[in-house]
Amino acid sequence: MRPLRSALVAVGLVFVGVQPSLGNPGDIAVGGVWVCRITQAAFGLTAEQRAVQMTRQITEVLSTPKLRQGAVVSVRTNGPTAVIVVGEQVVVTVAQEDTRGTSVSTLELARQWARRLALGLSKALPDTEFHTF
Repeated sequence: MRPLRSALVAVGLVFVGVQPSLGNPGDIAVGGVWVCRITQAAFGLTAEQRAVQMTRQITEVLSTPKLRQGAVVSVRTNGPTAVIVVGEQVVVTVAQEDTRGTSVSTLELARQWARRLALGLSKALPDTEFHTF
């Protein structure tokens, strides 16, 4: 009886359209907070490579003892690009390519990402305060 019940449940799930959630490889999240989606190649890297690099930088921030005490998440302009920095550690450079399909500048897009990054870092390390500047 149990195998029949399992089969009926599986068939029922197919008919109601329940599917596992598959994230986009360019999605960046920390502390359960979605930060951004890297969709564009830039600086000689594919979108996927940039997403991996950003994830590594966030992991580095989370494992740096000095930054675990709290830090400012800031945005700095660098010509046509904007750099998101935690403490003194660069997390990502927002390129003009990242604004494709939007109506915002690289600076504004970086500010949006930085706000969500600060929130996510604070949730990932609840005893630590990250804020934007």
